[in-house]
Amino acid sequence: MPSFSTVLLPLFTSLSLTTTAAFQTGLPQPHLANPKIIPSTPPTPLKFPIIGTLPDFLLRGGVDSLSQIYTDMYNEYGSVFSLSLMGSDQFVLADPRVFDQVVRSESRYPIGGGEDVATFTQFYDANNLTVAKKGSSRGEDWKEWRSAMDPDMYKAWESYMPTIAEVARKISSVAGREVSEAKNIEFVDFLSRAAFDMFTAVMVGQSLQTTDNSVASPEDIEFVKATQAAFDVTGRLLSNPLDKLFGGDLYSEFNVNMEKTYRFANKMNKEAADQALQLQQETVTTNDESEGKCPIKGMQNAIKTKFSNPSFVERLVHRGQLSNDEIAEIAAPLLMAGVDTTAYVMSWLYLNLASNPDAQAKLAAELKSVLNGADLTTKEQMDSLPYLKACIRESHRLTPATVVVVKRLEKDIDIVVPNVDGISRSYHIEAGNRICLNLRGIPMDPKYVTNPTLFQPERFLPSAIQERKGTPSEIMDHPAFSDPFGRGKRRCLGSNVATAEIMILAARLFQDWEITLSKDSVKEWKASQKLMLKADPYPSMDVVRRM
Repeated sequence: MPSFSTVLLPLFTSLSLTTTAAFQTGLPQPHLANPKIIPSTPPTPLKFPIIGTLPDFLLRGGVDSLSQIYTDMYNEYGSVFSLSLMGSDQFVLADPRVFDQVVRSESRYPIGGGEDVATFTQFYDANNLTVAKKGSSRGEDWKEWRSAMDPDMYKAWESYMPTIAEVARKISSVAGREVSEAKNIEFVDFLSRAAFDMFTAVMVGQSLQTTDNSVASPEDIEFVKATQAAFDVTGRLLSNPLDKLFGGDLYSEFNVNMEKTYRFANKMNKEAADQALQLQQETVTTNDESEGKCPIKGMQNAIKTKFSNPSFVERLVHRGQLSNDEIAEIAAPLLMAGVDTTAYVMSWLYLNLASNPDAQAKLAAELKSVLNGADLTTKEQMDSLPYLKACIRESHRLTPATVVVVKRLEKDIDIVVPNVDGISRSYHIEAGNRICLNLRGIPMDPKYVTNPTLFQPERFLPSAIQERKGTPSEIMDHPAFSDPFGRGKRRCLGSNVATAEIMILAARLFQDWEITLSKDSVKEWKASQKLMLKADPYPSMDVVRRM
């Protein structure tokens, strides 16, 4: 699941009121005294005091046209350009190999994006949510938080696959009824609830089944709606910063939904943690009485669970690094980062496949050949589905859920951008500024991608990847273009689980159902910047049993 740095910063860097040090470019650089490296200044739209390049940005369409703006600016300025918007500067790169210079320069505790999103950090401070804030901080606080989470989430992702598959099967069993027959849920909302059901099962061991209106409780439906609303309103606040400053309606709506999300999430995790602790204590007591063993040693044995597979909360309780109250506190930020960002990625995947029935038919044929109706439950099965992987990869190329990948500099850095004529250019950028990798440049450039506006998963099959090795188009296979959940030390905590959820649900749904655009659905949409990029308007879908 993507982290907040992946999903929040594209908007933040475009509209932030936070003042950072300006780029210092073209300064003397003795260590770059290579005659073939020229100190340079990046091209920039017309810039004004205080408001920077905001007029140019607004003339190009503003926030709602963010995706197209970054494509147009790449075509106009090339592989390097800079923007200055309301005091926030960003240096935009097209080449991920150059962006790697930033990744390699990061310290043990690189800066994440969460601390830049004031709506969240201020909510944490106001409610004394110290553990939640650690996940958005830096330094030892962040390292302590991440170290407590990593073993049972980032590293243990494969062990959750059977749990996710079980939930995906339940989701698929009601998809046709809920979306097409009873028309209880629009398909895009069904995907959001599906992401919620899968991740809550990972968290606490059982799904809340919000995709099934016949069994979902009103409280759980309100829970999922609150997490969606808090996430969405955050995006609107980032493009309307004065609303927060003056305590307007948007900021009030944000606080109401954050409070609901925390109340529900804390209750869910606290109950799960208390039950897990009680189960472990009962098991240890029984073992002690029968075998005379030390209780402390007994707690270190296998994780005790009431499910077929230990949940994330049960594993945290067993590990003992966090108290049950602390485990309860981490639930809301993990849910918002994990559920909504995964749903955005899935919404583009299903829209692309519904819009390209030939590709969907090829995917269904692969799933039938490899799984033959079975669930996707192992990494080995995942690796046997190259066309599914290619569909996900092509969807990310054509319709990424975010415009740019952002890194904020901890220290000054000299970026060297090689040119084809053998003359390279260097750019000196000061600490505190942001360097962005443009996901709307090279991935949409016909010099590197044939027919870039078309959805063609075949371009990411292993044979196609092998064929372009040693050619300029090989750049499309760089890891920075392949993963929607970030790279480096601050890569999203739940990224591996999110990838598994996306593949497992797609494998189940496309085996069971044919998903198409409804006849009366809109036929045109654009990638509109909300908190992340979303099809606007999102078309209606029909879910029909696959024959």
